[in-house]
Amino acid sequence: MVRPMKSSEVEKRRNAKTGIRIKNAKKKRVKFRPSRRQLFLVVIMLFIFMGSGMGYVWSNFEGTQIGYDLSRLQQEELRLKELNQKLRLELATMKSPQYLEAAARKLGLREAEPHQIVILP
Repeated sequence: MVRPMKSSEVEKRRNAKTGIRIKNAKKKRVKFRPSRRQLFLVVIMLFIFMGSGMGYVWSNFEGTQIGYDLSRLQQEELRLKELNQKLRLELATMKSPQYLEAAARKLGLREAEPHQIVILP
């Protein structure tokens, strides 16, 4: 039930000349008081947001590191291929009859006589 207003109250609420109601009273500020459930949800959302941000940064960091590792390994592969090519050339040189003959002469070896050759079965 609504209680009827007194005429003095009505007069206080209206401008004397115009009769229009004027509310000069300050509006009361309503303070926001979150419930425990709302606080819990906000904290959970913050953790999810922080976790996803950290995951994004970590994945970008790992991608960059993998790129650096790949570049380093490609350079290492090129270096090893060049070394392999040089070693193959050196092996071919050392297997050549001219090199073997010159190395044997340096050691004081000479060609075998026909009676020194033994043929194995």
